[in-house]
Amino acid sequence: PQETLMLLWSLIVSMYCIGGMIGCLFSGYLTAKFGKKKCLLLNDAVLITATLHTGFSRTAKSFEMILAGRFLEGIGIHMNAHVQYAGEISPKKLRGFINVTSAVFLALGKTVARILGLRDLLGTEDRWNVLLSFSGLVALIQLLFLPFFPESPPYLLLQKEDKAGCLKAMKQLWGEENYQIEFDDLMKEKAMTKGTKIMNVLEVLRERSVYPQLCAMLLLLLSLQLCGLNAV
Repeated sequence: PQETLMLLWSLIVSMYCIGGMIGCLFSGYLTAKFGKKKCLLLNDAVLITATLHTGFSRTAKSFEMILAGRFLEGIGIHMNAHVQYAGEISPKKLRGFINVTSAVFLALGKTVARILGLRDLLGTEDRWNVLLSFSGLVALIQLLFLPFFPESPPYLLLQKEDKAGCLKAMKQLWGEENYQIEFDDLMKEKAMTKGTKIMNVLEVLRERSVYPQLCAMLLLLLSLQLCGLNAV
């Protein structure tokens, strides 16, 4: 029946957002406990699994596999972990620039997806599953190359208290130089955050001292939707 079809299509579309909401709620805890690099590797494995579900859904003629694939792809924590990891492994003078690129490439990815989704390309009855499986290819490439990168220096020092590993990661990422100033900055941050509890979403909303920062972040994120970047 038409009503059932509409319900299924609505579930397929919204399942991605439901998975994303769950992924965001757990991303802070996971990145703090296991590190950004491990979370990205785990996310790549989830994305590849989602791609397999989506890719075989047409062959199996199963909408349940599409639902599962969309949910798994949404639950990935790559946006949160990627921005943190990219910023932390970047040299200090390039950190702001690197953090901004995530929004630019997100918009670029949306643009490429819409072009590939045209009926003259992959937006056809025979090739739609290839289009939905495209993100798995990117995840596979990252899964192959990311193990050769070190964990982020701030995570090694602040979470693992591995001073030698932190300095080694700095030299591996930024070259053989003296990074005592950066190391001292991390040590100061460690001293300031010592004993600080990681708050969940509800605790943040109840904490009045962070209201100015929270309002600034919300204003920035809401304004970003009106800047025209997505339209471009």
